[in-house]
Amino acid sequence: MSADFCQILCAGDVHLGRRPSRVPVENDALSVRHVWERFVETATNREVDVVVLTGDIVDSENEMYEAFGALERGVQRLLDGGIEILAVAGNHDHDAFPRLVRGIDADGFHLLGPGGTWEEVQIDPESGETVRFLGWSFPQPTVLSSPLDDLEIAETDEPTIGVLHCEAGSGEGQYAPVRRDALARFPVDAWLLGHIHAPNDHREAGQSQLYPGSLQPLDPGEPGTHGAWLVEVSGQGASTEQIPLASLRYEEMAVDVTDCKTGDDVEQTVLHALRDSAAELGEQFPDLRHVAHRLRFEGRTALHREIKETLREMVVTVRREVDDVSATIESFKLDTRPDHDLDELARADDPPGVLAQLLLKLENGDVEHERLQRILREAAKATGEVHESSRYEPLRRDSETRESPDRSTLRSMLYQQGLLLLDELHNSRD
Repeated sequence: MSADFCQILCAGDVHLGRRPSRVPVENDALSVRHVWERFVETATNREVDVVVLTGDIVDSENEMYEAFGALERGVQRLLDGGIEILAVAGNHDHDAFPRLVRGIDADGFHLLGPGGTWEEVQIDPESGETVRFLGWSFPQPTVLSSPLDDLEIAETDEPTIGVLHCEAGSGEGQYAPVRRDALARFPVDAWLLGHIHAPNDHREAGQSQLYPGSLQPLDPGEPGTHGAWLVEVSGQGASTEQIPLASLRYEEMAVDVTDCKTGDDVEQTVLHALRDSAAELGEQFPDLRHVAHRLRFEGRTALHREIKETLREMVVTVRREVDDVSATIESFKLDTRPDHDLDELARADDPPGVLAQLLLKLENGDVEHERLQRILREAAKATGEVHESSRYEPLRRDSETRESPDRSTLRSMLYQQGLLLLDELHNSRD
C-alpha cells in the first residue's frame, strides 16, 4: 500500500437478511450474506485502512434476526485485521442498525450521526494520511428536507469524505433529498452515498459523488455489474474503482429470431445464447455464479405463439451450466415484427384487416384513433382492477410490479396480443 493514500472499501444497500428474487433459492452462493462475506474477505486481503457502509446494511423486514450474526462476524473480522469501520443508517435500517451497532459494541466500529445529526470522525491510518469523515444517519423512515441544511464544515488541509444516505438529484423526495450542486459546494473530496441501488460514480464540479449501488443485486430492476468500490484518498483528491463481487447478475439480452422457422429453432437459439452469455460473463467476473436473463426477442417472424409457448416452458425448466456459472431465463418480451404484410391486410374489411388497421396505428404511435382510445381505456381499467385486487398483493411487493401498467406498457401489450390474435385468425382461415 502506498504511504500517500488512505484506502477505503465502500459498500451500501447490502440489505442483509433479504434474498434476491427470481433465482434458485437453494443456491447459498447467491445469498446476500455470501457476498457480504466476500466483501469482508476483500477488505482484509487488500489491507484497506477503512471500510465505509452507506446505509441500508440490514433489511427492515428481518432486522436483528438474520442480519446480526453475519454483521457481527464480518465486523469482528475487519477489526481483527486493523480496519476501521464507518457507517450511517439508511431509511430501511434507521432503527435496526443503531441497535446492531450497540449490540456489537466494538471500538473501531463507528455509527456516524445517529438520530439525524452530523458527526465528524478523524481516522489516522498507518499510511500516515489522516482523513476526516462526516456522516449523517436517518432518524426515521422518511426525511423530506435536505440534511445539508444543518451541515457546517470548517476548512482544513486534511482530505474530507462525506457519508450520506440520500436521494441526490432534484432536491425533492421522501428520503433525504439533496441537490448535487449543493453537495459540490461543501469542501469535501468525495461523497459516499447510499439509497440508489444502481452504481453511479458521478462527478460534479470535480467532486466525486459515488453511489456504490447494491452489493448484490436484489431483483431484475438492478441489472449490470455490482460489488464494492475502492476509494483512494490523498491531499490531491479521491479516485474510485469498482470491485465486482456479486455472485448474481440480472442480464438483459436481445435474441434475433428472424431465421427461426419452427419452435425448435427458437429453443436452440435461446439455449445457445444462454450458453454463450454464461461463458462470456463467467470469464469476465470470477465471483459470478448465476446469470438471470431477461430476453427481448427481435426480428421478423410469424412464430409469435410458438415463441410464447416455448418460452413459458423454458422459463420454468431451463438452466445452462458453463463451468461454475449457471444461466436461467427470468422473463421474456416479444418485440418482434409480424411476418404478415400489415399494410396489405389492412386494405380488407374482414376481421384480419380490421385488426391489421389497429396494429398499424399502434405500431406508428397513432393512439388518438377513437376505437383505439376506447380499447386502451378498457385495458387500463381491466389491468388496474387486477392490480388493486387483494390476490395481487404478493406480486405488488415486488419493486417492479408496484404500479399498474402505464399507457406505453399497455400499447406494447396490446400490440403483442394483437399479433397473436392475427396469427390465430390466419390459422382459422387456413
